[in-house]
Amino acid sequence: MSQSAAMADDAVAALVQMDQAVLDALPVGIYLCDSEGRIVRVNRAAIEMWGRQPSYFDSAPRFCGSFKVETLDGIAILPDATPMAHAVRSGARFDNVEAWVENPDGRRWVASVTIRPLFDARGRNSGAVNCFRDVTQDYERRQALLRQRKQFDLAMAASKMGTWRYTMADNICVYDENAQRLYGLAQADFLHDDEGVKAKFHPDDLDLMWSRIAKACATGGDGRYEVEYRVKQADGAWRWLSAWGFVEFEGSGETRRPVAITGASRDISALVEAGETQKLLISELNHRVKNLFAVVGGIVTLTARTATSAKALASALHGRLGALARAHELIQPGLRPQGAGVHTGVDLAGLIGQIFAPYSVSHFADRISVAGPVIALCPEAVTGMALIFHELATNAAKYGALHESGGTVSVTWRVNADILELSWREAGCRPRTADPQHKGFGSALLRRSIESQFGGAIAYSWNDDGLSIGMTAPLARVSERYQGADTL
Repeated sequence: MSQSAAMADDAVAALVQMDQAVLDALPVGIYLCDSEGRIVRVNRAAIEMWGRQPSYFDSAPRFCGSFKVETLDGIAILPDATPMAHAVRSGARFDNVEAWVENPDGRRWVASVTIRPLFDARGRNSGAVNCFRDVTQDYERRQALLRQRKQFDLAMAASKMGTWRYTMADNICVYDENAQRLYGLAQADFLHDDEGVKAKFHPDDLDLMWSRIAKACATGGDGRYEVEYRVKQADGAWRWLSAWGFVEFEGSGETRRPVAITGASRDISALVEAGETQKLLISELNHRVKNLFAVVGGIVTLTARTATSAKALASALHGRLGALARAHELIQPGLRPQGAGVHTGVDLAGLIGQIFAPYSVSHFADRISVAGPVIALCPEAVTGMALIFHELATNAAKYGALHESGGTVSVTWRVNADILELSWREAGCRPRTADPQHKGFGSALLRRSIESQFGGAIAYSWNDDGLSIGMTAPLARVSERYQGADTL
């Protein structure tokens, strides 16, 4: 045996001679290994935690008296790869390293180990001492807190919320990861100086924000802070946030002063947008209801002037108000805003089809044709167009082409230099020189709708076998968009 090895053994021997009673009285597990990794000393606490008694100076196992050791992630650690083995071989030091330990009886627990290498008189490594303790309860509490934190973070992210804390002393607000996303920040710390605040918060909301802060920080106040404002995102867009929190005070009475505000913020952009949409819908609905009452009033007045009896008045009103109802049903999807405006989604061909629906059955089915490009009607045009084609269809059924067994009706339209040109053509009728309704409601309604509502013109033409009507109107007064595709 070399002199250095002998000296190392002497150092270990000195440790072995320590009073066992002192070691056994300690509440933590302690064991020593020599330069070969053999366990040369162990106290009672270590034996109880391991659940077994190791053999002194045994060459196998070395470095550790545990039955099995795993990392906290569940990866097995062999004895010669334990921290104790590294300390014995290289003189490494370890502080509070945690690992799972499994005893022979199957009990599992978490050990926290602190290891110091031992050196002989010449400074050479002669072994190591390991002090360890059972920290299972502490580990489980930390894991439970970690799970709660993850659940909290998930809940905050799902509800589009984040937390923050603003300290007056350094004028810095620290945001968690969720709040950083809400405020469009690249880091947690944000300096609330004049330049930073003006760059981040909407100028129209600054006065309100500062007034709410001042109120919350007032000496006699309740310390509650709550405000809604817009913050600029990285792409320059604005996001609406609701922020609330409580002021932390120090001292009492006249010496009471605010030191920090702890709070949370939530994304309310969707709520604000919904509120604006609701206002728009209510305004649109009010506008349409007023127009509807005006149209109904006009229908009643004009129908009453031309009706020859109460029964005729009721019948005429029933048909005309029914046309209004069908037009109103078509407009309902238009109450949903699309982009900057409101669009009905009703095209001219679809509206005419609805009006012709009562006639497009049995022997009428092949006697009506409708053709023209797709014209998406604006809301204001739907009721007017519905009444126009209802009157034309009613007259055709009572006196014109649809009244005759072989009569036909053709409705066509085209766009010419931003002017909508509509054509109503009846054929297969008996020769007539005048329209029975020419001086009545139908004529008045057609002219009022085409000339007054749409700013266009109307012309009648009497042919040998039927009536032709030409109508024109500026496309902008009828449609919000023109797709230009044909529909038959």
